[in-house]
Amino acid sequence: MPELRNVIVFALGGARYAAELRWVREVITLGFVTEVPTAPAGLTGAFNLRGTIVPVLDLPALLGIGAPATPRQGDGALLLEADQALAALRVDTIDEVGTLPAGTSPGTIIDARGRMVVLVDPPALLRRAAAAAWAVRGIPQPDDEAMAWDRAAPGAPLD
Repeated sequence: MPELRNVIVFALGGARYAAELRWVREVITLGFVTEVPTAPAGLTGAFNLRGTIVPVLDLPALLGIGAPATPRQGDGALLLEADQALAALRVDTIDEVGTLPAGTSPGTIIDARGRMVVLVDPPALLRRAAAAAWAVRGIPQPDDEAMAWDRAAPGAPLD
């Protein structure tokens, strides 16, 4: 019997991705997004969500597969929470939510129509974004165990 995963399947820039629901706090609409001039490519800005400043992640830039896209007020996003960190991942559309089987390749699932979809790893995305932010500032990443950050090198595969 294939391994099953509870996922949300979304589209972004003509490609389809999935994320496990355990990392998705909610589906939201972005408010006014403020660009951060010194932010690395994977962090495209920040916005206020009910009194909390939330960074906006750019998936293609974090995966190294495209140029950063500028998020706009009204864009859809997944509010991700992992390792006590919160961030919004911009999406174009939500295609489906369900319990789907793992794909034949590692890091994939099979959607309801039988198509293979790349499964992104939200904790790895948040760690990569944090590492990039520390690197841009030229400050060594804190060695605080409470942060539980993976010390993966920038550019390393997101397992």
